[in-house]
Amino acid sequence: MSTSESPATLLKLLSQVTHAFERELNRELRTAMREDLRPAHYAVFRYLAPEGSRISALAEEAGMTQQSMGELVTHMQQCGYVERRIDPDDRRARLVVLTAAGEAALATAAERIRQIEQKLAIGLGERASADLQRSLSRVHELLIG
Repeated sequence: MSTSESPATLLKLLSQVTHAFERELNRELRTAMREDLRPAHYAVFRYLAPEGSRISALAEEAGMTQQSMGELVTHMQQCGYVERRIDPDDRRARLVVLTAAGEAALATAAERIRQIEQKLAIGLGERASADLQRSLSRVHELLIG
């Protein structure tokens, strides 16, 4: 690196690693799930509470508009991964919940994530991998205050 080049910021490195991890995850999931699903659809899986979530809560967690999240949920519903149910706490509202196919897809993703993490542990070494996980957890704690 020349003196005029500065090292990548932590934010840039974290973004690059996240993108690479998700690309690796997506490569395997596209063969196990529907071909028309894109990584953007995974936001529904990522932020969906076990008991179900309202679209507004999903959108807020994902940093998206409710309209955009609604479109993702509609597509996921058409694919058979989620369904909308009446919210028992507010019968005017709807909860997005996983279907049996959604539960199976989530289990497939969890296994693939475990495999990717195992690949990283082998490549980095068990200790470095564990240190990285602890450090990232600590960074999260520090940033959320």
